[in-house]
Amino acid sequence: MLDFIGEDARERQAAEVEQFYRRNPFPGYQEADDAGGLIDRCRKAPFLAELDAAISPRARVLDCGCGTAQLAMFLALAGPRREVFGVDGCTASLAEAERFKRRERIDNLTLARGDLFALPLKEDFFDVVICRGVVHHTPDPERATIEVARRVAPGGVLLLGIYESIARIPHRMRRGLARARGKPLAILDPVLRRRDLDALKKSTWIADQYLHPLEHILPFPRMLELLESQGFDWLRSVPPATSSGTIFESTPRPGSAQLFARRLEWALRCLSDQDAGLVCLVARRRKLH
Repeated sequence: MLDFIGEDARERQAAEVEQFYRRNPFPGYQEADDAGGLIDRCRKAPFLAELDAAISPRARVLDCGCGTAQLAMFLALAGPRREVFGVDGCTASLAEAERFKRRERIDNLTLARGDLFALPLKEDFFDVVICRGVVHHTPDPERATIEVARRVAPGGVLLLGIYESIARIPHRMRRGLARARGKPLAILDPVLRRRDLDALKKSTWIADQYLHPLEHILPFPRMLELLESQGFDWLRSVPPATSSGTIFESTPRPGSAQLFARRLEWALRCLSDQDAGLVCLVARRRKLH
């Protein structure tokens, strides 16, 4: 189990992360970005297209730690009857999101500033809660996970994305080499090797992946046990990939040996995969009887 830290230390680390994202809002928008371009770009990403297909057209959706809210924007634009909420602790990221939202007139998206440890949102309320790439950047990932999970309505789904402790090993090695030589070695990083990304996108990636002031790597079995203790049932992990509309459908829960083998596969994927060891755990909250 991860150790809980004192309140003073938590606030100090949270302030460091806030300052980091104030300098490096993630992911950034470009001047030419618009609603149509965002939808097209997201639908070309298999995971995002699958997520959109699985979420009901009238669902209440929460993106916790939304950053500049590009995922929340996409889900709101793709489902105009959805109620989509994005919450983040960084005012700079939210300011970028708010500018895009107003310019593109996305009326079914609500943005709010909030501490992940004291979310300004109703508990037991949202049909789908997404928290992808967030809790491992908090001082207390387990406590953050519990707070996020409480916002899921009975029968609703939580999609939790974490830097998994084995899956992240190849990237941590890349990062160690980058620190030793003073900069990343582009040939080793799938994102930095891409020719379709401009210098700004790559510099944003370097800041987020190589220079972040606070990162935990989280064992997948422990995080699964934590959610099960909070009243959730396993649906699946991603990867492996899903087919259209099935990301919220139940799959057999893997045993310890199967799960260990899957974690090794994630580590191998990290050598060529652009998520750098980010793994999603999908779970459904049990209904009240």
